[in-house]
Amino acid sequence: MKKIDFKPIIITIGLLIFQAFIYLLTKLLEGDPHIIGNSIDSKIPFSIYAIIPYCIWYFMLFIVPYIIYKKDKNIFTKYCISFICITLVSNILFVIYPTTVANVRPTITGNSILELIARFIFWIDTPPINCFPSLHCGISMLWLLYILYIKQTNIYEKTIIPILSILIMISTLCIKQHVFIDLVSGDIIAIIIFTTIIYEKNLTNKFKKLLNI
Repeated sequence: MKKIDFKPIIITIGLLIFQAFIYLLTKLLEGDPHIIGNSIDSKIPFSIYAIIPYCIWYFMLFIVPYIIYKKDKNIFTKYCISFICITLVSNILFVIYPTTVANVRPTITGNSILELIARFIFWIDTPPINCFPSLHCGISMLWLLYILYIKQTNIYEKTIIPILSILIMISTLCIKQHVFIDLVSGDIIAIIIFTTIIYEKNLTNKFKKLLNI
């Protein structure tokens, strides 16, 4: 049985602490949120089952970086830089253009596991603010791009992780946490950051030394 390498886990925890700190700072600077959404969003039905991939995102925050680290430490470093970049860009946009979604969430009264989880998520994020762009979607897109880019990943990793990433993006719309423009903007930012960082060398080498990997 292979031993667990705790270094990528610790680094990931550090990235999440950084993201939380930046978000809390953003909350102090943001103004009144703008309501966004269009006719596309009104046609997307609510699905309680979408809460499953939505919550899987929180586990994949650790699983995907761990896989990337074990496959290619240089690419893992680039992923860390990309994570920091998308956090900074998104939070700058949260300050410049704070947003919320229209009150389209259904009232959940059932007591099934999925309904209890959905109620909890709605409770901790009511009203949903700082939606544009969606970090849920942007980070999921980073996972998809990096996993497909790494040559050492096997067919299962290249299939399962992208599929889960796409399902997560869709889930943000189906549980009414985000609207379509949030998804699109998050993905566009992720693609731009990925294509910029993947070919960058100097910053990657410096960051790799900083992380001691």
